Amino acid sequence: MTTITFPSTPRPQSITWRLNMPTQNNVSSWTGKRQVVASGRGWWEATVTLPPVVGTSTFNAWRAFLALARGSANDFQVPVDATAQYANIGTVSTNAANQVGRSISTNGWPNSTTTLVAGQFVTIQNQLFQLTANVTSDGSGVAVLSVEPPVRTPIPANAAVEYRNPYCLMYLTDMPSYSVEPGYVYSLTLDLRESF
Repeated sequence: MTTITFPSTPRPQSITWRLNMPTQNNVSSWTGKRQVVASGRGWWEATVTLPPVVGTSTFNAWRAFLALARGSANDFQVPVDATAQYANIGTVSTNAANQVGRSISTNGWPNSTTTLVAGQFVTIQNQLFQLTANVTSDGSGVAVLSVEPPVRTPIPANAAVEYRNPYCLMYLTDMPSYSVEPGYVYSLTLDLRESF
C-alpha cells in the first residue's frame, strides 16, 4: 500500500463525514428492556462530491488520481476542512508513550489557554480524532485531549499533533466512475473509508 496525493483542485463541493462506531442492541420483546454492547472501536467514512468540473485539462488530475488509487489498494490524506482550523502556535506533540483509549496527553500548547474546542479535529499518527471537550492547557502548556473514536494503534511519545489542518487517511471503498456531459462537464462522487 502506498500513500498517494489527494488532488487539491477543484476542491470538493461537499464532504459528508460519518463516524462509524459499531454497537449491538438487543431489545427484549417481552419486557422492552434494551441491552447494548459497544465495540469500543470506530472509524471514519466519507462521501466526497466534486462540483461540476468544466474541461478535460481541469479534470485530468482527478482521472490520474483514480488510476493511482488502484481500486482500494492505495490510501490518501483527505483534509477535514478547506481552511486551517487554528493559527500556527508551533509544534504540539504527545508527551507520554503507548497512549490508548479516549484521552491523549500532549504538550506544546500556549500556557493556560483554551485553544481548540469540542467538535474540532486533530490527526495523530494518521489517526483522525474528533475532540469531545475543549482543549485547555495548564501553566506548562500540557493538555489532555478527549477524543472519539478511541485510539486504535498505541501512540508513542513525541508524536506530532496536527491541529491546524487535520486530515483522515482514507481509501476508496468502491470502483468509482465519472460522467462526462456535453461541453466536457465532468462529475465525480467518491465513497471513502478510513485506512488503518
